[in-house]
Amino acid sequence: MQVCFDLLIPKTCFGDDFPFQEELTFWGDESFSQDPPRYAWKEEVKFKKQTMPEHMLNYIPSEMNVSNWVYLSLESNALETWEKSVNEPYLDESPLMLKEMLEKLLPLLSEWVVIFELNCDQIDNVYQMNKSALLDKIDTALNWDNEPEGFLAWHKS
Repeated sequence: MQVCFDLLIPKTCFGDDFPFQEELTFWGDESFSQDPPRYAWKEEVKFKKQTMPEHMLNYIPSEMNVSNWVYLSLESNALETWEKSVNEPYLDESPLMLKEMLEKLLPLLSEWVVIFELNCDQIDNVYQMNKSALLDKIDTALNWDNEPEGFLAWHKS
């Protein structure tokens, strides 16, 4: 199953206690941000910062002001690892780093948006939910026995 997995989070949450580390490039003794910037969580979960696609604005609820937020697209295979664990748990016992990252990151934020875009162009539903409902929803969406669904999940405290 092809899925584009994106996070939309407030820019203000990027600080010293933010769980992502920016991946820098090195030239001699100096380090530089990449263009576009890339962020990693424990080396296994990697995101690339990018401009939010225009069509995504159609799905963002009106009560969410995301004008000063950061749009991060998953670049690592962390979602595929999660998918394998849901469908073939006896084959792969790799830690679910993306799930672990969401469990740690989302409680730190009063607002967030998670985009699970099926085939990178399909959002079937928009849901308001908390972290644990989101994790259950991702498990369900990754299960090969279920009808595939693209969705946008959002939370505002």
